[in-house]
Amino acid sequence: PQGQKEFGTRAELKNLNSFRFVERAINFEIERQIDLLESGGTVRQETRLYDADKNETRPMRSKEEANDYRYFPDPDLLPLVIESDFLEQVKAELPELPDDKKQRFIQQYGLSLYDASVLTSSRELADYFEEIVKLSNSEAKLCANWVMGDLAALLNKNNLEITDSKVSVIQLAA
Repeated sequence: PQGQKEFGTRAELKNLNSFRFVERAINFEIERQIDLLESGGTVRQETRLYDADKNETRPMRSKEEANDYRYFPDPDLLPLVIESDFLEQVKAELPELPDDKKQRFIQQYGLSLYDASVLTSSRELADYFEEIVKLSNSEAKLCANWVMGDLAALLNKNNLEITDSKVSVIQLAA
């Protein structure tokens, strides 16, 4: 549960032969376990089978103890040690993440949640929008309307991405 420091009981999933099925099985298990815990039940340590046709998991076999899973360190894998300095360096080098950029667009440009969500749906689109705002000295909402309206319609009509736009940032800003 949220706020809990230690992990809960593990449930292992089997029969996952594509990334799409992994995603669907995880999403199903999240909802299953939330419903189970909120209704006062407990998660059992077990192996569950994912049925892609029914988009559900079901118990395959129960595990009473962790040693039933026969966990052991792989002798061919060296221990992985990640220094905190390295983690801090990587964090500092990360670009602005989409959710942070969306919140910034709302605060800095006064955009609605919808507009900010559309404009931050790709890094390229967000960069394009910000360049137009900077070059045009126009209101951000007007720039957002042009990008999400006429430009998006033109791109969709020609089946193009923002990076393939025939309308440059300078042209639209003008």
